[in-house]
Amino acid sequence: MMMNTDRKISEADFDITIPVKIGYDALNEFLKQKLVGEIISKENEEGEKSNYAQILDITMEKSDLPEYDLCLPVTVQTLTSLFKNKQVKFLFYASLHLDRELQKIELANYEVDGRNNNWLIDQALETVVNKWLYAKLKEKMNFNFMPHLEEQMNSLNNKLENKIEAKEGVNLIGFLEDLEVAQFMAEENDLWISMRLKANGVVEINKIKLP
Repeated sequence: MMMNTDRKISEADFDITIPVKIGYDALNEFLKQKLVGEIISKENEEGEKSNYAQILDITMEKSDLPEYDLCLPVTVQTLTSLFKNKQVKFLFYASLHLDRELQKIELANYEVDGRNNNWLIDQALETVVNKWLYAKLKEKMNFNFMPHLEEQMNSLNNKLENKIEAKEGVNLIGFLEDLEVAQFMAEENDLWISMRLKANGVVEINKIKLP
């Protein structure tokens, strides 16, 4: 009796979750390229801009505060007339939110902690740095996965239409229905993302090699 291949493929549904880890080193490179050298400034009502500091370094690590996911130590050099060319370090704590419908990870909540000995520098800079960093990091840490996922799904489905040869005599046939970011978690050395994959398919064997 002839097998109905279409029926068998449609019944071979599977739903799996694949963990993906992104090292903080890779994320640090991204942040440094985007933010190191940026000038932290404030504009008054007349449109005059005052420069407060320049970003010298920024990194990312797991937060030691349980209410936040990440901590971003930021080193700046002051540019004000009162405190010039002093290096100041701030800790930017961030909690992230995954919008599963839009497939975006966004900055949800934050706190800036100034770690300096000079109280005047803290008070003069912290408010400006607070607002500036929030605006910048909200923009830079807005990871929109949807375009990348759609591109990968289309590419993979185009290949599956013509079969993917896993090895000689073994082919993969099927269709990828959905690919999404299901959740994320900040760990000690990496940011972990769970990818949920829904598809149907079959493994076709057309050549058997004897040992």
